[in-house]
Amino acid sequence: MTSSCKRKPEPLRKLVSAALWSGFAFAAVSAAQPSDEGLSSGEVLEYSLDWPSGLSAGTAEFEARFLDPGWRFEATVRASHPKAEIDDRFISQTDGQLCSRSFEKHIRHGRKRASELLRFAGGQLDRTNLERVGEERPGTTRTAECARDALTFVYFLRLELAAGRIPPAATVYFGAGYNIRLEHAQERWLAWEGQRRLVDEVHVSVRGPKAEHQFSAFFDRSEGRLPLLFGMTLDETDFTMRLLE
Repeated sequence: MTSSCKRKPEPLRKLVSAALWSGFAFAAVSAAQPSDEGLSSGEVLEYSLDWPSGLSAGTAEFEARFLDPGWRFEATVRASHPKAEIDDRFISQTDGQLCSRSFEKHIRHGRKRASELLRFAGGQLDRTNLERVGEERPGTTRTAECARDALTFVYFLRLELAAGRIPPAATVYFGAGYNIRLEHAQERWLAWEGQRRLVDEVHVSVRGPKAEHQFSAFFDRSEGRLPLLFGMTLDETDFTMRLLE
């Protein structure tokens, strides 16, 4: 194995965490069925998480399905390291307005495992530790009437960008609440698969109780506003998340 992979597992865990916040890309798939909301039931999103050398650290996959009257979103992240295999899974259920109803997160980083269920109802969030259901009562937090978990916000953002809008700062939930801010940086040309594609560069900042991430996202100018590439810096090292076409 090359020296690019002989890293401590901590940067890899940070890369996976940041990748979840930068998962705005989607890949069109066959048999996708348009919905009234402009999303497509049956979409599958695929990414490669890459070290600075270009070697892959892992993959991420996102899937969206319409279940009348709402949506079910699922994301998986898998990454390999000699000291820490990562296998994470996240599931969101929403109503027809993309307001969250529930969010599950199942995390496995080597020997570390964690599972949590978030339930949203009436401006209230209940958190349950699924590893110790019989030992702990759910924690309760007040939220907006239409609150969104991190995975649901991925799809809400797509709709806003397609409408020509940058969403205002908001709180999204990945267990705890995280503040997310977006800023349109510039319009530029991006080298892509031997060609040049005109893109919009969007800067994203995510701040939570114990973590903060900044990254850049590059969306092409097609009607679908296809996101192509994401760049992030962790521990003074530049990583990328690239759409697999």
